[in-house]
Amino acid sequence: MNREKNTFELRILGQRFVIRSEECEDYIRGVEEYLNKKIGEVKEKTRAVSNLDLAILTALTITGELIKSRNELDDLGKRSEELSKLIDRKASNL
Repeated sequence: MNREKNTFELRILGQRFVIRSEECEDYIRGVEEYLNKKIGEVKEKTRAVSNLDLAILTALTITGELIKSRNELDDLGKRSEELSKLIDRKASNL
């Protein structure tokens, strides 16, 4: 199904970006807010002065969070499979 793309104006690092997305406005605003929050956190913790440095450091931070979350999700999936097998074995012994 091909959804219609909407146009959004975002402010990131004080710059205006116009993007098109199939996502709803609440989602896009959430992404914008999260990104600006992370940029602010990186700015407070580093001596980065250029917007490019802030953007790259923020991208590294968010990428690290994503990788950790994916690893945790994989671990939970494996644990869930193990528990499911254990439950099945216990149920078959009843």
